[in-house]
Amino acid sequence: MKYPKLSVIIPVLNQDYCLEDAIKSTINQDFKDYELIVIDGKSQDNTLKIIKKYDKNISYWESSKDKNLYDAMNKGIDKASGEWIYFLGADDKIDKNIFQKIFSKKYENIYLIYGNIKYDNNEMFIGKFSKRLFIRNNIHHQGAIYHRRCFYNNYFDIKYSILADYDFNLTLFQNKIKTEYFDSIFAICGNNGISKKITWKLYKQEFNIKKNRLNAVQFLVYGSITIMKFFLKKLSIS
Repeated sequence: MKYPKLSVIIPVLNQDYCLEDAIKSTINQDFKDYELIVIDGKSQDNTLKIIKKYDKNISYWESSKDKNLYDAMNKGIDKASGEWIYFLGADDKIDKNIFQKIFSKKYENIYLIYGNIKYDNNEMFIGKFSKRLFIRNNIHHQGAIYHRRCFYNNYFDIKYSILADYDFNLTLFQNKIKTEYFDSIFAICGNNGISKKITWKLYKQEFNIKKNRLNAVQFLVYGSITIMKFFLKKLSIS
């Protein structure tokens, strides 16, 4: 069976303690119709040494200053040649042979294949591409495989340093793209991602995304929910 080509993009910055496991989880897949792209933000630890160790497995890598995570991801998109694009965090690992399972079937006019992830503490994140996106981002970064059509003149907005993927996914939902849910674990993810931290900066970005993307009535409802979520979270950890 001929599989579509997949571009796996790993953005990394000073994560030498976990990057090798992320790379191994990619190159040890049975699925071989992929390219691996690593975008390093000019790390000061041993990240570059690890990248060079796996140079023969990496189709493209660079080490240059970037503005934030999403700037690095946009750089990866520019270098990607795959029909499909998948972003893997440097502290995450792809579940064994998930790509083989996913691409054993054909996808006609599908823009997004999404599924689930599991955190290191065994907590599950179940993907939902629905109106729930008006409340929160229900598509996990490592639980989404985008067709490259999604990025035609449409990149991650780097002014959202924490939630540009939420802004991107909400826009895709509003554009009524065709998606497919694949009920499986895509990746095992670390628990310390920036979006897991309860800060006003995170909720402010969510609030501003809704302000920019939703109509007045929707924003009145779902913007208020964002503020309420922040205060409830603060109360629960105080």
